[in-house]
Amino acid sequence: MPRKRRPRRLINRYAQSRLYDVETGTYVSLARLKELRCEGYEIVVREVETGRFVTEDVLPPGLDA
Repeated sequence: MPRKRRPRRLINRYAQSRLYDVETGTYVSLARLKELRCEGYEIVVREVETGRFVTEDVLPPGLDA
């Protein structure tokens, strides 16, 4: 049986580590990202200046415990 995919949230990281939720159009805190992860979302963080994906740098796996 195939596993159900978690909904994905794209977060852009700007200068001074400002985090922008593309879906809601608002800036979010690290605490909010942890809440979203606990709610079942897959969080993907992209650094705007370089285009690199930096999810593990911003929100390491297992941090939501």
